[in-house]
Amino acid sequence: MFFLQNVLRVIGLACLCVFAAQVQASDEGLPWDKRVVHGILDNGFRYYLFDSRQEKDAPEGLTLANLVVLSGAIDEKENQLGVAHMVEHMVFHESDGLPNGVRKAFTDMGLKQGRDFNAMTNSENTRYMINLRNTTPERLHKVLEVYQQMVFHADIRAASLNKERLIIQEEWRGKLSHRARVNDEKKALLRVGSLYPERPVIGTQETIQNTPAEQLQSFYQDWYAPNNMALVIYTPMDSRVLEEHIKNIFSAEPRRILPKRHPKDPVLDNLLKIGQLRDVGSKINQVAFLYRFDSESFDTDEGRRDGLIDYMTRNLLTEQIRRQRDVLPEHVRALSSTKGTVSPNVAIVGFSVNVDEGYHLLGLETLIQELERIKAHGFYQQDFDKVYKKVVDTAEANKDAAKNRGTIWSVKMVDAVTSDKKLQDPVQSNDRLLRLVKSISLDDVNARLRQWLSAPDRILYTQAVGGKSVDIGSVESVEAIFDTINKQRLAPLEKEKVVAEKTLPVVTQSGSLSLISREAELGISNWSLSNGDQLTLLDPTVLAGRYQIEASEEDSKSYFTALSAAGYNLTQGSTWAEQFAVQLSDATGIYGWSDEEYAQWRRDQKAFLSTKQKAQSLTYRGTTDDEAFEKLLAVYRINQVTPKIDTTVYESVMDSLKRSLNIDVVRPLEVFTKRLAQARFGQKEVSPSLHDLTSLSLAVLERTREKQVALPVHYFIVSRMPEADMTELAAKYLATIPRDTSAHRAADYETLPVLQLPGESVVDMALNTEPKAEYRMYAYQSMPWSPIAALQLTYLGERLEAELKQRLRSEAQGVYSVRVGLELNKDTHRAELSIQYSSDPERVNDLAVMTHKALSELPEMVTAAWVDEIQGAFADVEQNRLERDFDGTLAHRLELSETLYGDARYLSDMDQLASGLTQAKLKALVETLTFSDRVTGFYRPLAP
Repeated sequence: MFFLQNVLRVIGLACLCVFAAQVQASDEGLPWDKRVVHGILDNGFRYYLFDSRQEKDAPEGLTLANLVVLSGAIDEKENQLGVAHMVEHMVFHESDGLPNGVRKAFTDMGLKQGRDFNAMTNSENTRYMINLRNTTPERLHKVLEVYQQMVFHADIRAASLNKERLIIQEEWRGKLSHRARVNDEKKALLRVGSLYPERPVIGTQETIQNTPAEQLQSFYQDWYAPNNMALVIYTPMDSRVLEEHIKNIFSAEPRRILPKRHPKDPVLDNLLKIGQLRDVGSKINQVAFLYRFDSESFDTDEGRRDGLIDYMTRNLLTEQIRRQRDVLPEHVRALSSTKGTVSPNVAIVGFSVNVDEGYHLLGLETLIQELERIKAHGFYQQDFDKVYKKVVDTAEANKDAAKNRGTIWSVKMVDAVTSDKKLQDPVQSNDRLLRLVKSISLDDVNARLRQWLSAPDRILYTQAVGGKSVDIGSVESVEAIFDTINKQRLAPLEKEKVVAEKTLPVVTQSGSLSLISREAELGISNWSLSNGDQLTLLDPTVLAGRYQIEASEEDSKSYFTALSAAGYNLTQGSTWAEQFAVQLSDATGIYGWSDEEYAQWRRDQKAFLSTKQKAQSLTYRGTTDDEAFEKLLAVYRINQVTPKIDTTVYESVMDSLKRSLNIDVVRPLEVFTKRLAQARFGQKEVSPSLHDLTSLSLAVLERTREKQVALPVHYFIVSRMPEADMTELAAKYLATIPRDTSAHRAADYETLPVLQLPGESVVDMALNTEPKAEYRMYAYQSMPWSPIAALQLTYLGERLEAELKQRLRSEAQGVYSVRVGLELNKDTHRAELSIQYSSDPERVNDLAVMTHKALSELPEMVTAAWVDEIQGAFADVEQNRLERDFDGTLAHRLELSETLYGDARYLSDMDQLASGLTQAKLKALVETLTFSDRVTGFYRPLAP
């Protein structure tokens, strides 16, 4: 798709309930779901409350409190660019009742910025979010009091603003990239005629540096009014009691007259507008054609019916566009479509094709021809019938699916408030939908399609590799293409391919299993298969009793893992051949079947396998309902016994890769990233060359695949089905897979882990075309893997990140965000550390010194208070993990334990994990962390 998510809000299947219509034949619309308590204070302040105790699986003690100010960047004056976002930052500073700052009030409650409290601004609104754990009436009351100070009594001071400017500027700087530039260009094209392109949410560097505090104060006084706000709370507290708290806290602020709002919708016209995206970092040749039109929604029967017709039309259009890809001419490919909104009441439907260099005009002609074909012929009745059934089936399913939403309640309430809609009762709304869909016919949908594709407000834009200029013609010449095509007899649309119902070959033979060992206290048995493979079988009911885990719906699922040593990092041979053999085998699916046949079989059988290849291993995983488990084993077996690659798949992938390699655009960041990788791992290429691809013939890849499947496999199955049933299935589908490596040398299978090189080095490059520097550091040290050490490092990484944020952002105002990763890699037996941030080029060296200093002071960060905090956090996380996904957790830990230890000790010692989270043990570990083997990277702007 050529639209970014933050440009167009695409309507998806999950939004079906939005189109649901009322049961009674009136035009008043359905009310809010009765489980949501809502109201409006005398001053216009709105609130929406959900008592999470209404749901049995709600997170215990968790409150999600969102305060929404219904104004954003679109409400700024011409001299206030970025002010809405600046105000969002400043309300965390001083207020009349909190002279030490709102941020300190929250942190004094034990809340952490980013994790527990945060804020965001977009074009339409500003939202403040609190995640309050261990909720009590007193703690929630305190949150509401702090909210009241933020939105009614903020004291926006020039001195505090000057400090905050540095952080906002780093936030602006952090967004600078090729992707952001292209996104801004697209937004300017798609929203032409509106204020959106002229009101960047973040502002500009000039406005961030120079906008006076008075402008922020003015915006705050204008828009932070009680009648322009809504409070949305999901909490385990009686909503009627909470109502009284809200009235006491928020009623005193008087209602205010709001300024006149700017129009949000673009002014539509009858013109074709032509543009081009000219970023020099572009690696794509593309033509896009879009239609804009009015699309106002109403909560009436007619309005909901219109929305439903839109939904059905979009689904049919997406499917028809996919089919039309089969008839594209040479040099044109990847025909796609999308529909979304560019403003509250203006929608857009867009189409694009990718083309080879020099073929933009052919791409445009093809695009117009396919659109006119679709408009002329309309959709087929059989396709409409399928979408109709999909709507009905989804509506019926949604009645039950919405009974237990968990924290999704908070998301849906906020979405409803910010889009000025109601979160309706799912049964009533879906019954309304089921009534209305009966009145919709194929003629209605085809009429809507032609309405979209006849919209006079149109946009055509092109994009070329390297930002090269493209002569796509004039408005007149483009209109002439439409005229010429409309005079032709247009071929009928492509019909849905008839997909044969396929079945896997019947397995008539059976191997055998021999019991090696049994650990009854863990529910584990180990088996040897007659083909040399191994099976570890776990019945989770044994450990469920030990951990007092009650049965759940998830207990009817079985978990399958197949692990071999077919890694890609060979000591001899082609690493690319190893990777492409696996990937193309996956893309082939079942050899001899079409993509459509395999996709239909997987949907019908509900059997899906995923593949993950690492430097020294190849893993297949699948999770299915118990009744589909046999099919899962059967599809794994056919993958192993038929190691063939489809010719069409091979040619398509290779052609695509060769096209990419022929693109001569190299972005500066890619040069830096490659140099950094070479400093870490040596001179290995990070992507294949044309020479590499030429050597990878279909025959070579199939021989490689045959070599891979000859290796013995260790299977892990976690299931509550009877052991006898599982061993019978294993004998039939797994023990009959031939495993014979005799045709290959031992050296053909030798692999090495991908390891960062020892020593310390620095990569310092001045290539960035943006006014920012980036800092990256990668370090490691050897450490045997263990569950406790892995857990300890996870929390130490979080502690280091929080400390760096405090020092580099809060104290030095030098960065906006810091990303820290610290993990114990089970494949390399190394503690691996990564740190990354962007900053002002003039300050990056000083910030790097501060970073190294913080790293050296990690032992001092292991305080008693922090240890108490993580002990409580881990207890909650572990309990939640075991309660919600007990069998899946066992499957993961069983594989880890058997792979690393050769036994199941991890499962036996799970209840000992928390023993590593003591201050003494954490300090002892930290004292060993030197991370002297490191690579540091500096990516600086080009010299002037």
